[in-house]
Amino acid sequence: MRRPRLAALALLPLASACSSPECTDTGDCASRGPDIVCVDERCVQASPPDAGTRDAGPDDSGVDAGTSDAGSVDAGSQDGGGSIPEASLRITEINPDAPQDLIELVAATGGTLTGISLQELTNSDFAFTFPQGYTVETGGVLVLHLGGSCTDAPGNPASCGQVPPFSASAWDFSMPGSLSYSGKVFELLSAKGAPVDGVPFVRASGEMPSSVVTAVQRLQADRVWDATPCVHDMTTGFAKDRFCRNIAVNWSDLDATSSVMRISGTSPLTTPGTATQWSGPLPSRWGVY
Repeated sequence: MRRPRLAALALLPLASACSSPECTDTGDCASRGPDIVCVDERCVQASPPDAGTRDAGPDDSGVDAGTSDAGSVDAGSQDGGGSIPEASLRITEINPDAPQDLIELVAATGGTLTGISLQELTNSDFAFTFPQGYTVETGGVLVLHLGGSCTDAPGNPASCGQVPPFSASAWDFSMPGSLSYSGKVFELLSAKGAPVDGVPFVRASGEMPSSVVTAVQRLQADRVWDATPCVHDMTTGFAKDRFCRNIAVNWSDLDATSSVMRISGTSPLTTPGTATQWSGPLPSRWGVY
């Protein structure tokens, strides 16, 4: 009688167990390939990884996306000047009757100049905006050269040398333009357009631009100049009562070597400004305050 084939097959594991081991503690299966491993002293193919049991968290790159988002970077310290406050400037000296018209400003507090602008509000069509890359210390002096030929490089206020009207001790900025020697009203604006400082100038005689009164009243509305009511009565015969002469700075009798300066009083750089903060014509001293 023939034995069932199943019984014969059952003997195969016993025969295999009696054969010599393929791998031991001192001899493994690495030579047969990177995926061959030792199991029960036999070299077998390693089982493929179960994708469903792997946790992407411990086997990922190790970087938590939540810790590197934009919110963890302080934009104020990384952007173009966010970590440096804006300088606060004051207009301090001017002469529109020199061979090269000059305007001086002083930093009441230091900081970046980027975007700060100076405008003339009557009829000269003059405006200047400070370029990027410049910072000044508190007390730093800046000179604007209308029709000038040189601008100091960022970080080097001596770039333009010290041959007058340039100064090695001040920042020099050159731009096109000129100023007529008549009524002029200047306003200084922050980079965001907020009024910072202003000053009106008039001569004791001569024709005045019709826009002077409106310009002076703008400074008053912006709270950067004397709030005394600005009288404008065209029926009176008195020049001082026309075009707000009574509260503006009188810059009569200037010549090529003199300037009017904001140096009078105990706190000449305070705002809003007044005519009492300004001197009459004195020998010019550009670049020094």
